[in-house]
Amino acid sequence: MTIRRQYSLPNCTLVLDGLSDSNSAGTGDSRPLMSSLFNAECHFVGCEQPLFGGRDFLTSLVATVSNYAQEFLSGIPHPIHPQPTNSLVSLVKGDHEDIHHLQATLEPATAPGSTATTTQIDLSTVQLFDLLEAIDQFLADKRTLPDIMVPLQPLRKALAQPISAQAVPAGLGLASLVVASLIGYALPAPEVIAPKSINSATVSPTSPKKTSTPLAQNSSTPAKTGTNPRKTGIITEATQIGFLERKLQRDLNQNWQERGQIKQPANFVVNVNQDGQIVSYQAAEKTNAAQSNLTPLPKLSTKNVDPNQALGNFNVVFSPTGAIEISPIEKLQGDRSLGKAITEPKLQTTLAEQLKTKLQESVASKKPLAAQDLNYRVGVTKTGEIADYEPTDKIASESESKTPLPKLAKFNPQAAISQEPLAQYKVVFGSKGEILVTPK
Repeated sequence: MTIRRQYSLPNCTLVLDGLSDSNSAGTGDSRPLMSSLFNAECHFVGCEQPLFGGRDFLTSLVATVSNYAQEFLSGIPHPIHPQPTNSLVSLVKGDHEDIHHLQATLEPATAPGSTATTTQIDLSTVQLFDLLEAIDQFLADKRTLPDIMVPLQPLRKALAQPISAQAVPAGLGLASLVVASLIGYALPAPEVIAPKSINSATVSPTSPKKTSTPLAQNSSTPAKTGTNPRKTGIITEATQIGFLERKLQRDLNQNWQERGQIKQPANFVVNVNQDGQIVSYQAAEKTNAAQSNLTPLPKLSTKNVDPNQALGNFNVVFSPTGAIEISPIEKLQGDRSLGKAITEPKLQTTLAEQLKTKLQESVASKKPLAAQDLNYRVGVTKTGEIADYEPTDKIASESESKTPLPKLAKFNPQAAISQEPLAQYKVVFGSKGEILVTPK
């Protein structure tokens, strides 16, 4: 089975084409495991010619960029073990502090006439950071070439510079790990005082060896990013996932200007944080890399890669018909709903009257919005604001933009997280032009 994986950043896209081992065991991730690679491409904004090659090119790219990033982001000279003579990628500083020369040799077997050719791209620091983040995302993806790992090497303490010389900020996953590990070597080993709740025989307050163990483990482990959070950082609560799914659906629908240009279903794995922002996305199998540019994903994707944030993970399919299908990846916990309900009768009646008046005033005419009734569940805060809503059937979903609900709703992600109580109603835009509001 042929697989394509894509790791997209605003200024850089890493595309991997490989094959799946049909006998590979699953790990809870529905995506097939890419066990071998036959092509890797690195595209940069503003550069027509991508860098490309096979597995040797990819491993060389990962090793070279990782080593270069350790030195550049920390400000500490980082000795690199001699690379093989057939290393395909090199990265050196340019004459200007914001320029970095990335040079790649195309493997003879892939070049015309079996002749090796060399391509050089001058990267800005922003492009370098995006390349680093794309590699971070790849390394954290356990379903893509898991045997390739980042070659982080801790520095000997004798090579470390004063902390004042290490004040270069780092904003990305691998970069943060590199700087943290290097700075740790410049500091004296702290005295560790065992908490009362832990047996002092297990944690010795005077043993520097115990304090250095986590650092040594981190130095050989791929940095985790917002794309692949720890299991505890995955949102699985059904009500919150429902809110994020509805917000994602509306954001994509409102920003998809290229409808009709996709010729075959385009499938992506999309990661959304608790505020409903798209943190990152990856193209699924058999999806052309170019198709992502025919979706609103590049426009809506942010660079909010806080590794501590919790994420909701969704399968998103853009259809040639213009439809967008979204489904959660993880098994959900609890019952899906609009959250807790306001049940005080007097307040419920008052809010229902306010909601009906607001909807009637927002409809341009008394003409029906559709030939059939349009049914929605609507949640209203105690102050009368529409905080959330969802269509109850396909017709209502397809006709959502005809109603005043998208313009009136003021989505509050934090309210969804805390499950602020809402007055919940069934709202019907009738086929004769009437609007009905009844308690749900």
